[in-house]
Amino acid sequence: MARQPMKADQRPPMPDMTGANMPRQQTPAPDQKVVDQAAQNVMKPSSQLAAVLVSRLGAMTEAQLAELDRAITPEAAKALLMLLPELGALMEAIAQGGQAGPAPRAQQAGPQMGALSGMA
Repeated sequence: MARQPMKADQRPPMPDMTGANMPRQQTPAPDQKVVDQAAQNVMKPSSQLAAVLVSRLGAMTEAQLAELDRAITPEAAKALLMLLPELGALMEAIAQGGQAGPAPRAQQAGPQMGALSGMA
């Protein structure tokens, strides 16, 4: 039998799809203890990320560091510390007179840390 030409707004008939869908497999729920441990691990400070932050701060100019100090309010600093726990460790190291890596230029002169000064 010859195919009849289709009209522009007409679709071809769909083939029989019986059995084409694969059954969903039941996966067990993740162990809550594992989920809790993973959530805790995510919030642990990373020494690698801290090194990157120190490097980036060290590469900033005095004007950029001053702008950063003006932009970071105490409220913003608290939020940043939640997001980047590495900042807290860096601030503690600087406050204790130690170094957490190469010291940024703005912090070589003294312990004053601008907007982050009261957070440690």
